[in-house]
Amino acid sequence: MAHLSESDEPPSARTPLRIRKKAVHKPPNKILDTPNNTVNEQPLASKTRQVRVPSPGSLDTPSTPLAQRPSVEKTPRTNTKKSRLQAELQRRQKYAQQIFTELNNSVFEKGLPENTKLDWSKRLRTTAGKAKYHRSRDGVTTTEIELAEKILDCDERIRNTLSHEMCHLATWVIDGKVTEHHGKLFKAWASRVMKIHPDIDVSIKHNYEISYPFEWECELCSKVYGRFSKSIQPDECVCGACKTGKLIPLFPTKRPATTNKLSRMAAARPQGKHNYSPRTGDMLTRY
Repeated sequence: MAHLSESDEPPSARTPLRIRKKAVHKPPNKILDTPNNTVNEQPLASKTRQVRVPSPGSLDTPSTPLAQRPSVEKTPRTNTKKSRLQAELQRRQKYAQQIFTELNNSVFEKGLPENTKLDWSKRLRTTAGKAKYHRSRDGVTTTEIELAEKILDCDERIRNTLSHEMCHLATWVIDGKVTEHHGKLFKAWASRVMKIHPDIDVSIKHNYEISYPFEWECELCSKVYGRFSKSIQPDECVCGACKTGKLIPLFPTKRPATTNKLSRMAAARPQGKHNYSPRTGDMLTRY
């Protein structure tokens, strides 16, 4: 498993501290019983509906069918942000599969199962990669390598992380040592990878700097919190390091609306109170 190296700060300082809101006890609503409550029931006004009966001549003439418009196939948009991200992810997936096949042939001598699944996960946010190995009672071996989609955003990180996880699988599958982690066997496979492929660096821990799209900074201790979504609410929490600092967003935020939004029909209507004068025919407006 390839972890990201953290500083010596306690785990509590890595997440903001949520502010505890004081509970407000509201008195129960008292229901006053009023005797002889009577309800004046009024009969509902009857509604009539007019039904148009077609003329006899209209029934004799057949209606001409409307010409159908030719269907136009919509072409998918390829220049959107979502499509570009999807294309980049597919490119990284293809590149990782090529690196796995190349390393399995040149370094591990096809000792790793060729059907090893490379799973790109969105949930891995502090671990760059994870290797999984399972052997059933019938002797069926299942291998899988999980790669962090949000961390491995370049080819160099893909090569290094994938090589790291393949060294783990080699100690479990080829050497048969399921309890091996970062010992002598792992380091032997890592040195062999780097000797055959000098452009690959296999280390025990990765120190990747993750580029977060949303960051908040403490106004007192300058601690920065990064997230992939706007999951931190500055009004509901404080800094987890100094316990008192307010978190300031480092990205543009929308200002709260001060006036009520009007619909299109409401905006088209004249504002204020309007009175019609039948004598002059004018519309009188009072503000």
